[in-house]
Amino acid sequence: MEQEGMVSVWAGFFKNEEALMDYAAEEGYDSEGIPAISAFNQDFFGGEDLWPFDPDFWERDMVETTTDVEALVEPFSEGTSIGPELKKLFPDGLSKAYNAAILVYNYQYDPTESRPNPHAPVTFLGTVPCDLG
Repeated sequence: MEQEGMVSVWAGFFKNEEALMDYAAEEGYDSEGIPAISAFNQDFFGGEDLWPFDPDFWERDMVETTTDVEALVEPFSEGTSIGPELKKLFPDGLSKAYNAAILVYNYQYDPTESRPNPHAPVTFLGTVPCDLG
């Protein structure tokens, strides 16, 4: 759900940037007016609505492969403030290496409110405070 001052973070491993962008694609309508819903939306939000979060407040990109959660988010616009908060959730590092992250700002994802696809190429890491000011 939308929640000011929070950021929800997912991590994944993709072959290349094109594969990530195909998975977490911009949503809209095709030429026949049929909603084009991303696989990310389908995997974590049920795929029932276009943009279950504000599309102006998300980032996704490839990063250097790492198990360090701070290094995973550092390249993003709010990474230096998000990293230490995520580190509290993963003090010993991530259980496997990732090379991509998806950050949804002003959103508190709750996996108990949806049925995340257990076979999704990304893993929900958690929601932490974020000062966008």
